[in-house]
Amino acid sequence: MSPELIAVSFLILGLVLLSGKWIRVISTPLQKLFLPSSIIGGFVALFLGPEVLGNIVTWLGFGNSFLSKGIFPLEVLEVWSVLPGLFINIIFASLFLGKKLPSIQKIWRIAGPQIAHGQTIAWGQYVFGILVTMLILTPFFALDPMAGALIEIGFEGGHGTAAGMAGTFEELGFYGGSDLALGLATIGLIFGVILGIILMNYAVKRGKTEIITNEREISLKEQAGIVEFDNRVSAGKLTTRTESIEPLSLHFAYVGVAIGIGYVIQQAL
Repeated sequence: MSPELIAVSFLILGLVLLSGKWIRVISTPLQKLFLPSSIIGGFVALFLGPEVLGNIVTWLGFGNSFLSKGIFPLEVLEVWSVLPGLFINIIFASLFLGKKLPSIQKIWRIAGPQIAHGQTIAWGQYVFGILVTMLILTPFFALDPMAGALIEIGFEGGHGTAAGMAGTFEELGFYGGSDLALGLATIGLIFGVILGIILMNYAVKRGKTEIITNEREISLKEQAGIVEFDNRVSAGKLTTRTESIEPLSLHFAYVGVAIGIGYVIQQAL
């Protein structure tokens, strides 16, 4: 895996993400669904990859064509496959950076109900997934019993948990577990957004909401995810002079230190 290959992989990934944003800007139905550009770009990559385009070309009898494996080189797909496990470290390391931690009492008062709700949902998903796996999927389809945990990891945990569990799945011999969990997380996100919008609109029309009490027309630019010039706000303030160090470089250093501290703690445990 050469540096040039990694650079090209990031370049293509950026183009895919931009294509997702462009499609969202010009597609009114996708705007109304409020699907993130990353999800749309992911579907573009999926369609142009070996799973869809490659299989279609092979099915049409052009198995020897250069499109039989999609338009992306296999080496690029290999680079992409390891990125979630690496980038999840950046996400977790930067969660609390720049945040003032409240007292334990305040944390419990605010987060207590959410913890109880989250645990109820999580254990319910574990029970349902494990029962279906033990009674149906493993006996009749020879699926790995560890698949019983995928519903909770994909739905309750999401993409971050699915990516973070990749190493654990591999250590336990469930090599496709991370990919399946990422797929379930994507399905959960899409259906959560679509069904959430439908249910929210229904509740507003029925007068069953407390915060949003009336229907409001959303402007075309809001639907497209573009902030009008007069409504743009500052994303942050400079804390250092650029002749000393670039803020982005400083933030990168902070994240690196946080990851390093986490690694040391992990090894100590």
